Amino acid sequence: MSVASSLSKLSFCRRIARTPGTFLRLVLQSRAAAKSHASPTQAQKAEQIEYSLKLANAPHPTALRTYAGDLSILYEIFWQHSYDLPQLQNGRFRTVVDVGANVGLAALFFLEKFPVSRLVCVEPEPANFRLLQHNLRGTPAVAVQAALGVADGKVKIDSSPQAYNAKISAETGTVEVAAISMSTLLQSQDLPWVDLLKIDIEDYEEQVFANSTDWLKQVGLLLIEIHSVASYTVVQQAVRTQGFSWEQAAGRHAQMGLFVARNPQPPLV
Repeated sequence: MSVASSLSKLSFCRRIARTPGTFLRLVLQSRAAAKSHASPTQAQKAEQIEYSLKLANAPHPTALRTYAGDLSILYEIFWQHSYDLPQLQNGRFRTVVDVGANVGLAALFFLEKFPVSRLVCVEPEPANFRLLQHNLRGTPAVAVQAALGVADGKVKIDSSPQAYNAKISAETGTVEVAAISMSTLLQSQDLPWVDLLKIDIEDYEEQVFANSTDWLKQVGLLLIEIHSVASYTVVQQAVRTQGFSWEQAAGRHAQMGLFVARNPQPPLV
């Protein structure tokens, strides 16, 4: 990291920290996480540290794991502004669904950025889900522990090497969790319309969008992370079939990264 980037990151830590103690913990733990020679134990990976941050869940502290990628996501979202996209500017998103919510940092960004009155966060990985509930207390968020699947039922997930990469895998999955289809999710949460649907499900988007996507008619804007060329082809075809626009919002590869699909039709309600 360049000197300029290091100073910018340090300045960010000072701005987002509510207390001097939190600022110091952010700096020290970020350095620990960045050590290339570090080989943390499973216990160290699971260790949580609470930070008093200037986020939408204030005054409640935010719990993050030093060696599980949580700090990287904090910087990605709030320092590098990964979701602060031109396509979302001036959005009046009141109903938001976050699928692949991890520990709730994207949800906290949406709560700060938009006039959100209903927020549903879906996360399958057990340790992530516990932190998600912890980090979103005091907010209007509803947490659902499940993996987005083609159909309702059970699936196995693999959360190695990092918890934020947890994905459905019949071959390498070791933890069984509930699976929920998008149609069931919207119905169970009484959501006839979703202003903003964010999906980041570690390449399982190909399977989800290869099946029925009639539920897209209930979505105003889709923000989705595409992880492979195969997924790009399937998702793009599905959203265009429903009449959505389609454009890349971020990413170094033309067919991978963050994409935005917009419904030209007005809300159903």
